[in-house]
Amino acid sequence: MDTRCVLVRVERHDIGLLCSLMAGYEGVAIVRTVDPQQGVVMLLVAPAFYTTVLDIVQALSREMPLSLLATEDSPADSMTGGSMHGARCKRLS
Repeated sequence: MDTRCVLVRVERHDIGLLCSLMAGYEGVAIVRTVDPQQGVVMLLVAPAFYTTVLDIVQALSREMPLSLLATEDSPADSMTGGSMHGARCKRLS
């Protein structure tokens, strides 16, 4: 299955909030915490919802400390190597 990756950073204490907010959009993205100490969270997104997720991230960044770190078009399995730890999207310039 093709997915796109969106990597964001939030305050550590906001990781749960971000997960809850994204869960409210029912199926738009799968949320994985990549580095809880740094607040790095990965959103795995179906291509049909990619712009929707970017719009959500942009809107949330006006309401809470949240920054877009990276994006990537990639099959999830090849990107993660079977594990979410160490997975990275392409860094934004």
